[in-house]
Amino acid sequence: MPKITIQDIINLYEEAARTDRRLPPAFKKRKSTAWIDYRQETMYLHSYHKTEFRIVPSSQQVSRWWIASELLRLIIEDVDMRKLIWARSKKLSFTQLGKMFGYSRRKIKSLWLDEIAYMRLWLQLHEKNKKIRDIIDKIIDKRR
Repeated sequence: MPKITIQDIINLYEEAARTDRRLPPAFKKRKSTAWIDYRQETMYLHSYHKTEFRIVPSSQQVSRWWIASELLRLIIEDVDMRKLIWARSKKLSFTQLGKMFGYSRRKIKSLWLDEIAYMRLWLQLHEKNKKIRDIIDKIIDKRR
């Protein structure tokens, strides 16, 4: 069985952040006005309003998103470290993260890398458990 690397975990959380943006909102937006819908002229149907495309995540992406969120919940106990890992997966720079958490960018980067390395170590130590082994296989499956 191939070993899990730090880059596999980083890629998992970056993909989870992309999938999170593609998921539908938790609460649907209500209508703010009570205007009656009216039919538009046919000549304005395609030119007046821009069409909106929505990319829906696949079931594999949703399952990897769920794995990433469960790993955060299971392994990382500190809420600030969970926020740090999730914010970094959304491609925020270390300077922005340092301002958010009140540390320097070098300290934030070392904290982030320490937590990712801790996750990797935890997964390697618990890989004899069948559920954890299945999770590791799903994480590494993207690399193959």
